[in-house]
Amino acid sequence: MINKKILGLAGLASLGLATAPLTVVHADDVSTTSNATITFSEDDTSKSVLDPTNPNGGQNSVQPTEQDGDTTHSNGTSGPLTIDFASSLNFGNHKISTLKQEYSAFTQKYRDNNNNKQEGPNFVQVTDSRSGSGQGWRLTVSQGNFQATNPDDETKPYILKGAQIHLKNGTYVSGNEATFNSSLTQDNVHSDAILGGAEQELMHADKGTGRGTSLYTMGTKENAAESVTLEVPAGAEKVKDVNYSATLTWKLYDAPSE
Repeated sequence: MINKKILGLAGLASLGLATAPLTVVHADDVSTTSNATITFSEDDTSKSVLDPTNPNGGQNSVQPTEQDGDTTHSNGTSGPLTIDFASSLNFGNHKISTLKQEYSAFTQKYRDNNNNKQEGPNFVQVTDSRSGSGQGWRLTVSQGNFQATNPDDETKPYILKGAQIHLKNGTYVSGNEATFNSSLTQDNVHSDAILGGAEQELMHADKGTGRGTSLYTMGTKENAAESVTLEVPAGAEKVKDVNYSATLTWKLYDAPSE
């Protein structure tokens, strides 16, 4: 009897455990944090030269070439504010004339990303990658005398007196992506300039603008062949079979126009 009672109690206890409601215990909610960081330094490298007729948001880089196809490249500067490229101008070979003449420069030749030969306007390219919202800048150019070596007396070079380069149809072309706002427009460009002597401003960015890559093109693909000319006065003395050349000095100032 005693054994039965004990087994009976044991059975009742088991039944009670099986029929009691289950209780779910939740731990308290917890959280923590971590960090994501990034820093920047100024880009002191030289920049790629872009297609002056279709920069495609900086994606269409090109390799400028000379008329015979050889590679040529102006000594582009490096740093956060750079002149990336400036065309050299070639006005060809002409018969001596006693009249006032205006000679057109050859267009700029280059090879595209697929190594295909292309041509377009002569141009200058600048890039402003300085930190901040834009400090402004201005681009100028000046022309030296057209002169040639005098084999009889190198101290007295031949001078093509009064010869002046005319830049026409100056056009602002953005080398940035469509969503990049550099705030420059055609109003920032001097469309026509006559060189010779004093510096001539070609393009500028006001304070707070001008970041990224900007191109000053001398004409467009359609009128490039007539947009850079050399005017030679009627009275200019010319010596045959010598190569007259002039230095073009391009300057990029790290301040907006005054």
